[in-house]
Parts: sequence; structure tokens; C-alpha cells
Amino acid sequence: MRRIAAFLLVLLLCAPFFAVGAQDDRSILRVGVVAPVTLDPHLGTNDPEILFNRQIYDYLIDVGPESDLIPQLASEWEISEDGLAYTLMLEEGVAFHDGTPFTSADVVFSFQRLQQLESPALNLLGEFEIEAPDETTVTFTLPEPNADFLYGIGSRWSLVLKDGAEDVNVLTEDLSNFVGTGPFVLQSYSDGEGAELIANEDYWLADQPQLSGLNIVFINEQQAKIDAVRSGSIDATIRLSADRIEELRSFEGVEVLTRPTNLHPVIRLRTAEGLLGEDPRVMQAIKLATDRELLVLDLFGEGVAVVGNNDPVGPAYGQFYIDIPDEYDPEAACALLAEAGYPDGLGADEPLQLFVVDAFNYPDMAVLLQDQWAQAGCIDVELLVIPENVYYGDNAWLEVEFGVTGWGSRPIPQQYFTEAYVGGATFNETNFDDAEVNDLVAQAAVTTDVEERAAIYQQIAQVFAERGPIIVPFFAPTVGATSDRVEGLELNAFPGRTDFRSVSLGE
Repeated sequence: MRRIAAFLLVLLLCAPFFAVGAQDDRSILRVGVVAPVTLDPHLGTNDPEILFNRQIYDYLIDVGPESDLIPQLASEWEISEDGLAYTLMLEEGVAFHDGTPFTSADVVFSFQRLQQLESPALNLLGEFEIEAPDETTVTFTLPEPNADFLYGIGSRWSLVLKDGAEDVNVLTEDLSNFVGTGPFVLQSYSDGEGAELIANEDYWLADQPQLSGLNIVFINEQQAKIDAVRSGSIDATIRLSADRIEELRSFEGVEVLTRPTNLHPVIRLRTAEGLLGEDPRVMQAIKLATDRELLVLDLFGEGVAVVGNNDPVGPAYGQFYIDIPDEYDPEAACALLAEAGYPDGLGADEPLQLFVVDAFNYPDMAVLLQDQWAQAGCIDVELLVIPENVYYGDNAWLEVEFGVTGWGSRPIPQQYFTEAYVGGATFNETNFDDAEVNDLVAQAAVTTDVEERAAIYQQIAQVFAERGPIIVPFFAPTVGATSDRVEGLELNAFPGRTDFRSVSLGE
């Protein structure tokens, strides 16, 4: 009954909003995603927010499906021998949607705006100064080497805006705030329903985009997205749970897209005075009470996801991945809690609240966790499942004491540490501020030798195993689904960065 209701809801949502033109023009791609909350391209963080903005704006350097750096508005670049100066040569003949020529002034404005807003892009960019020697060149000057600076230039927030752009999170009737150089032009936007974009006929790349338009349909429930693809109400959706792969493959006319990634949930305690996470033994006990192998088997079956451990670097990163097996010992967990001052366990008087984002199969995972911990006999939790756009939209996830958060794949492992696991990091949901980890992450930032960097990550992994505030139960592939007439769609490891410029629709 829930599936039928979700299916009917999708039909009701899609029909009125896209009734004009969309059903008649077979070169308009309809994509179903969760509704975005923050539309500012320099601040929006989640897949739907990034997907929306990358249609309107371009990057200097794009990050491809294989985490490779791809020239975009920057045609080429040079790095000084001391690693302190990056000179980027810009594409010529590019114009914004309103006809204004694109120049280096737009790049200077955009990256200075990232600094002014303290955008999450700065976690990789670090400190820099930017200047424009001429209209087709920009130079970044760094105070110290940054091994990941190009990935900072290509971060999902580093989109190029028009010089002087204001109110790019404010929707006006004429949508004049949303003007980029990107492949599509925003035509309409309806809160809770969707956005309609048409192809940029003057796009600077020949023969792109191949679609005449893109309709983004806001569908917040995973089952509703699956039903919409199956019924033909939408043509594609790019962010589904890996446990639905076999089900999706059974549907006639539906193609399944997968890509191995570092996507993972984090089970974490907030480390602060007066909270459970103040004593690292509490999190160690929760780790001992968690049977990760059984969890992954129950959620996915065999051969879909990889069992994780205690830090965010997964096997997708090759030699940077350090596998430190975790012990499952519920008796030891209860003994450790007693040692930490909880002889009756956690939640003995009142169940401990576990906040869970309603994304992928994370609520199902939370139910299994609740059961495992109850069987241990010393951890009693109450589950609070929060809609994804609410949980992330008001940043509530950064403040909860005990929670489950979803982390998308990043092109490089360093990004996880600079975003979430050093003191003062933008998304430091655990409030983890470990002097040794801070120092090791700083060392990795200036280390370009792969073997030396791998050795640093091995030390970080050991710290996380001993006193880290998180459990990473598994690493899963990114999954999408399309109708069988969608051609040329290659899923990005971070789904919101999936490129639609070369996508077309067959008969």
C-alpha cells in the first residue's frame, strides 16, 4: 500500500508542474531527486543542491567519475616549482546566459566570495590569494604548498559566478539571480515540486548539451523515486540504496547504474564535556557491541558492500586504505561501559536517542543496530528518523549527541579529514579535536609522495581505531536507475556531480 501511495503521489507531483511541453518533447530528461534546501552554489552541500547548480554554472576544473581532474573553464594550468603559485589559462569565447562575456574577473569574484562566505570549499583550498594578470589568466598564490589545491579548485562548491552576483539563494520571479555559463538555463522553479531548465543554445562546448531541456522533479522518498522510474513518470534518478540493486534489475525497461565508491554512513558520538562522547571508552564499547559483518550481510547480502571499520578511508582509495579489523565482543562492551561509569549500561533509566537521517537504507540499519545493542544487554536506544532535507537543511545533524549520518564519496581521502575530523572543521559533527590527528592531517596536506601519504593515513587509522568517535559500518556503491531510452549517462561517485551534457534520449 505504501508503494501504491508513493506512486500516486509522484504522478500528482509530476503532472501539473511539467504538463506544458515536457510530455511532448522527448529530448527533455526528467530526473527525480530529493528537494534541495540551500540553493547558493557556494554553500549547498548535498547531491540535489549540487546537481541543481552544476546545470547552471561551470567549474574551472571538473572532477570526473573516476575522480580525475578535467579541464573546464580553465583550459590548462601550470604549477610553480615551489608549489606556491597556480596559473590557470581560461577558455575564450565563453558567455554567461545573459550574454555577458566570461573573463578572469568572474573567477576572482567567485573565489573571493568563497572566502567571504567561509564556504566548505576552503577545507581543501586552504589559504590563498587570487589575481588576474589579464582577462584570460588567473593566478592563485599560496602561503605554503597544498597537495590537494587543484581538487579544491574543482570542489563541488567552486562553481564560477558572474562578477557581482548577489542573492544567489533567492528565487525571484524572473530568476535573474541564477545566471551562469553552464549547459542549461533555469526557466522555472517551484518549491517542493521541481525546476525546469532549457538547453543553453550558446553553450561554449560544441554539440553540448545534447538534450533540449532538463526537468528536475523533487521526490523525497526513495520508493517513490523507484516507482517513478518504473512507471515512466521520470527518466532517471541518481541516488538509491545499494540494497535495491537486484530489485531494480528485475524491472522491465529499467537500466541500473552502479559505481564502486567510498559512500558510507557514520555512527558517531559527539565529543564534548558532559556528553557520553567525552569518555572515549563509551564509543569503544559501542564498537565492541556492533557486529559489522552480520550488519552488512543482513542489509545487502553478499558481494554488494564492503565491511568498514573506524575511519572514513575505504578500499576505493587503493593503498591509502588501511584495514584494521574490529572485534565484536558484547560482553567486553558491557564491562567497558561499567568501567566508564555506566554499570547498568547506556539508556538504563531512559533510552538513549539515536538520530538517523532518512536516506538510503540507513533507517533499516538503525533498526538492526538497535537490536544488536539490545542483545548485548547494556545499550538501549530510541530511534528518531529525520527526513534528509530537514536533517541537513537546518544543520541539526551537526549538534545531535548520538547520530547516524550519510557521507558521500569524495575524490580524495584528505577531504574527509579536513571537512570533518580536525578541530574547527566545517562539518565536524563529532567535535573531534585530537592534537595528533590534527598534526597528521596537516602533514598529509603538504605531502605529495603517495607512499609517504599512505604511511600518514595508516597512523590516522590507528588513532581512530583506538580512540576515534565513529563507526563506519560499510562502504557501498553509488546506484542510479534510468529508463532504457536514456543514453550516455555515466554516474559520478558523488551523484550530484553527474554530468548531463552528453546525455541523450533514444526512442
